[in-house]
Amino acid sequence: MADPRDQFFGELFSNDSQGAEAIRFQRQLAFEERIIKRVFKECGISVSGWGRYANECRNMTGHDKLNFSWFNSTFQRFPGILCGRRIPRLHEITLADLLKISSNGKNRLCSAIAKSLHRDEIDSSRRFIFCFPVVRTMFCAHNYETEDINQPRVSWRLNLGQGTRPLVVEPTAMFFGTVGSDWFYD
Repeated sequence: MADPRDQFFGELFSNDSQGAEAIRFQRQLAFEERIIKRVFKECGISVSGWGRYANECRNMTGHDKLNFSWFNSTFQRFPGILCGRRIPRLHEITLADLLKISSNGKNRLCSAIAKSLHRDEIDSSRRFIFCFPVVRTMFCAHNYETEDINQPRVSWRLNLGQGTRPLVVEPTAMFFGTVGSDWFYD
């Protein structure tokens, strides 16, 4: 007879169990809340009442944590669709992987971002800001033209394919600092 503890931990760490899916969902919500708070901070906006926003989010989405769905519908003047997620095994991507184009015309980072955008049903022809962590730094990939933001910054331009805008990857602090607070109204 199998040990109940083995079954419990097997289900907990299994990628297919309902418990694992619920844990991934809660982690994603916590990630989204951290990103939203980072956006406000890096855009230079001081928020005095996070509780009010949490209540609005709960009423709108049914979730206690701030999330991208709430943010995108509440702050429609924000200059793009805010999205993002942790990309699995991103720490394994080397600088060569960032610059290398594979046989299908994409590199590993572009493929991971495209997969996440597709999963979240984000139209890549519209402006978007996709946030993701790399070790201890938060980066964003966005499809803004360089003329859209006239500030000096360090970025990588990656080509997603024909007919699409190039994908620009840079630290979120640099990008959101250039976006500023013009989109915010309280």
